[in-house]
Amino acid sequence: MRFHPPASGLDLDRCLFSGQVFRWERERVVPPVPGAFREDDDVRYRGVDGEHWFEITRPEERLIVETNGSEGDFARLFRLDADVEEIARKIVAAAPEMARAIESQPGLRMMRPSDPVEVFFSFLCTANNHLKRIMPMVRKLAEYGEPIGTTPFRRFPRTQVIASTPESELRAKGFGYRGATIPYAAQVAMIRGGDDWIRSLREVGYEEARRELVSIKGIGNKLADCICLYGLHYDEAVPIDTHLWQAACRTFFPEHTGKPLTELRYRQVGEFFRDRFGDLASWAHLYLYFDHMGQ
Repeated sequence: MRFHPPASGLDLDRCLFSGQVFRWERERVVPPVPGAFREDDDVRYRGVDGEHWFEITRPEERLIVETNGSEGDFARLFRLDADVEEIARKIVAAAPEMARAIESQPGLRMMRPSDPVEVFFSFLCTANNHLKRIMPMVRKLAEYGEPIGTTPFRRFPRTQVIASTPESELRAKGFGYRGATIPYAAQVAMIRGGDDWIRSLREVGYEEARRELVSIKGIGNKLADCICLYGLHYDEAVPIDTHLWQAACRTFFPEHTGKPLTELRYRQVGEFFRDRFGDLASWAHLYLYFDHMGQ
């Protein structure tokens, strides 16, 4: 299918390479006619979300999307139904000190991946890691999945497949200690019901889902909240790492500047965001985090 969704208010680079999703790549394309593309437009974005692959180009002021999915699938992934101007207005009304952070990130949107199993294992690759290493790791895990038709794209492997993957095999592929923690988490998930158990966490509520996740060795507070937010779609989840802690201290808690992020402070910051921003807590966290990372 080929269609042309609106391009305004959507920065593909900010959305796709900000650590919200990991199975995307950006490549240069050669314009068929010299000058046919503007300098910033001669690129193609290729990626997978669940059962669907996408190829996106942006000639002039429009997007061209080719996919085996639908316009609805694309809109859900990028949350095109969300009015980001209204979201920004509400966040600034609740916390005027957030205005600069929001203004610094035009086109950034909260992504909504469709497959909680993929999100679960992708974020297990992020522990003590950085994006340039995380994305190749996720791609290597994806190689265990089934092809999507006759395309070069693959569905993400199911829990059972990852549970049976030898630790030594993943370590040989550069996963380090995650070569042990990822299959272990898959084995625990299999005992609890495998893919169906992971999907069921969308129905139990944020606090219960979070408790279930942190009960698995290797999944701490931040990973659990990432999975809750991106895989289970709990918008009240606020993942907090060192960077967000620093940004939160600078913006809201100057009295804690220089202090470590303890478990108690982790909970306090999350509750602060939920109390102050309500169901926009995750959006507020997103803007603050990436504003801090850009400084």
